[in-house]
Amino acid sequence: MSSLDSTLDARELAREQGQLLDLLEKLQYAQLENVKLPQIVVVGDQSAGKSSVLEALTGIPFPREAGACTRFATEIRLRRSAKSNIIVSIIPDRNRPSSEQEQLLEFGRLVSSSSPFDLTVMAAAELIAPKDIAGRFAARDILVVEKKGPDMPLLTLVDLPGLVRNPNKDQSLEDIRIIEALSDLYMRSPRTIILAVVGGNSDYVQAPVLTKARHFDPNGARTIGVLTKPDLTDSIGLEDKFIELVKNNDQRNHFRLGWYVLLNPGPRSEGEPWPSAEQRRSAERDFFSKGKWSSLPASMCGAGALKQRLSLQLQQHIGRHVNALRRQIQKALDDCDEELRSLGTAKNTPEDMRLELIELFYASNELVVPAAHGFYKNPPKKNFFRVTADPKGTPAQNLRARAAEENDRFSARIRADGRKFKLSASSGPSAADGQSASSYSKSEYARLEVSRLLHQIRGSEFPMDSTPRAVYMLFQSHSEPWPRLAQEHKDNVGAVCNDFLREVINYIWPQRMREPMRRHFLDSHMKALMDEADGELKHLMQDLNLEVQPYDPEYQDRLVVWKKQAAETGTTYTEAEEILEKMLIFYELSAKTFIRNVITQVVERHLLQGMYGIFNPVEVMAMTNEVVESIAAENQETRDRRQALTAQRKAIEEAKDVCTSLAMRKELREQSDQYGDFIDATSDEDEALTATNHAAESSNTPRRRPLPTSTPNMVVDARGNPITEATIRGPPQLPMSVPPVPPRQLQILESNFGTSDGSYSSRGRSQANQQTDKDKNGISLPSTSSVVSGSPPSLPEPPMKRHASSFRNIFK
Repeated sequence: MSSLDSTLDARELAREQGQLLDLLEKLQYAQLENVKLPQIVVVGDQSAGKSSVLEALTGIPFPREAGACTRFATEIRLRRSAKSNIIVSIIPDRNRPSSEQEQLLEFGRLVSSSSPFDLTVMAAAELIAPKDIAGRFAARDILVVEKKGPDMPLLTLVDLPGLVRNPNKDQSLEDIRIIEALSDLYMRSPRTIILAVVGGNSDYVQAPVLTKARHFDPNGARTIGVLTKPDLTDSIGLEDKFIELVKNNDQRNHFRLGWYVLLNPGPRSEGEPWPSAEQRRSAERDFFSKGKWSSLPASMCGAGALKQRLSLQLQQHIGRHVNALRRQIQKALDDCDEELRSLGTAKNTPEDMRLELIELFYASNELVVPAAHGFYKNPPKKNFFRVTADPKGTPAQNLRARAAEENDRFSARIRADGRKFKLSASSGPSAADGQSASSYSKSEYARLEVSRLLHQIRGSEFPMDSTPRAVYMLFQSHSEPWPRLAQEHKDNVGAVCNDFLREVINYIWPQRMREPMRRHFLDSHMKALMDEADGELKHLMQDLNLEVQPYDPEYQDRLVVWKKQAAETGTTYTEAEEILEKMLIFYELSAKTFIRNVITQVVERHLLQGMYGIFNPVEVMAMTNEVVESIAAENQETRDRRQALTAQRKAIEEAKDVCTSLAMRKELREQSDQYGDFIDATSDEDEALTATNHAAESSNTPRRRPLPTSTPNMVVDARGNPITEATIRGPPQLPMSVPPVPPRQLQILESNFGTSDGSYSSRGRSQANQQTDKDKNGISLPSTSSVVSGSPPSLPEPPMKRHASSFRNIFK
């Protein structure tokens, strides 16, 4: 490759790396709670030399004053630019009040001679977590230090507060607990690369950072170990032990991304400047060229080697997750748009508010018409109606189907429970002996009840002639449950209508208007519809007392058949039994009429048909300005929330554009295809499960993340009834003589999952097992010899292979 080609490739790769890191910045400012960022976090004990590691990597001398940067996370961004500068800013915690967020966002200072770095950082620290205010220790705000220069590597690090073992005058037990919670928040994410810093001035066996790394990364697949102060290991008699540790020969702390060793500068005299980068490199070369530490390969010694590895590792790490990030960013954008839509647009005058109400009435009516008619077609750009069956039952949006279900239930209840007495055809002993007091045989009921009634209502008729009112009186008594059942049915359909209107309001109307809309408009209009339905039902109840003979020929036909059967069998019947039979025939014919009248005149006429006019835009024109303002006006909280969401949406859109551009790059698409999205299939629930498993397992036994199990997402009705029958039910249809055909059984194929972590094998695995992992994941595992030799195990060759030689130019 020519020098020109090499330079062009290096610039192209640098541009790609810059885009990846820009994506992280935009996502950080968007503060998306459900989007876990690929990042490198620096974690270590308070005395492990973490600040010195950061200084070696970034060239920034962070202040050592107690409490300066130990109460919150610090994000350090190294970017390439023609001009050198350092900018300090703050990303506020999204849970802070809006006023405090604005105050922190306003803090942004360019480091200069008049505003030196240490004083700028101290000012930011005091603004984030003032020492004299309780409860602000380990704040969720992020201090951002961005350093630009022509020779800067492309790297972003998150420095976490140092872990403290015992309380002291500056940090209480509660402070220690909060620091650990903050560290856990970052380390538990499967998209975090853990840079675990261990000092050589004390035994590492009980180091909190290694304990946490084993807990959150039991396979050691995303942890890089860093040993500081190697020159002090001999003074505590543990030099050989630490050398075995960094050679990855300690199975308990075996990290697949390897270990690195950095030499800390010696103690300074007061006023003595920090050593320059060249002085530090010279000291490291001298130290690692002598003694036992000279056995380590140069690729794992010094800040330069670690800096190059971290930059490359972060780019690969982001590349593996870019597709999952793309999906989550789109989801966050959809959620943001949905909440903005629910807030509505700001209106300041009654005229503007009235126009907004008219628009909302039109939009609501677009949903009412298909729901009341029963064809459930979504208007353009809306997805109010489901297009699949709901396993929980008919959704509230399907108004006609819900009303039809209630009509079916009402019809069945009238036929099953509409009779005052349960009459059986048996003429034997009373059915009441084995059932209830309201159950009789027909002959027994005729003898006890009907005969008594005939005796008590005698008038001026001749003997052997029955009174014509007897049948009506028996019917009125026998149909006594009808008014109660009809009233319950009307109330049930009213509840169905209210459920439907609630769905419409929640879908169409801004959140601030929903409750005022119900209180000032919907409740009164629904009450008017219910009152009209109640009045209609009262008319039907009064009609039950009208004594109108049946004009249905079926009445005479059935009575003739009954008398003919009695004559054929030689059965005699009394006057009371004949009156009872006439009443039962009349009852069954009247029940059909009553069911239809209630459904047609009460439910259909007043409730369902009333839905069509409830969102009539003319109603808005009749509203007074006071009512309009009480519904559409917004408070300051709503304005603040809309402003925050608008800013967040802009940041999400910028992140989406960058992520889409990256996801379409050939190199990253190949890398995503190679690694797959198995790393990204981790939800909060998975993390909670993983944490539980880690607590239960031995810390020195590497285990894989539990594989997800495939669960069908569709349930077949055990009775064989079509699930979609009620859900997509349309207008009332006449009964069909052909029975419904049971639905076909759907075969649901379970997904085949490979290994979920794609992790490397532990030491001592056989070649056959390594080949098996390669077949499953498409990843070649490092051989055992590379681990024993002491060099960090190499990563699988990334698809950006053509750029490999260019990294020397980038990090030069």
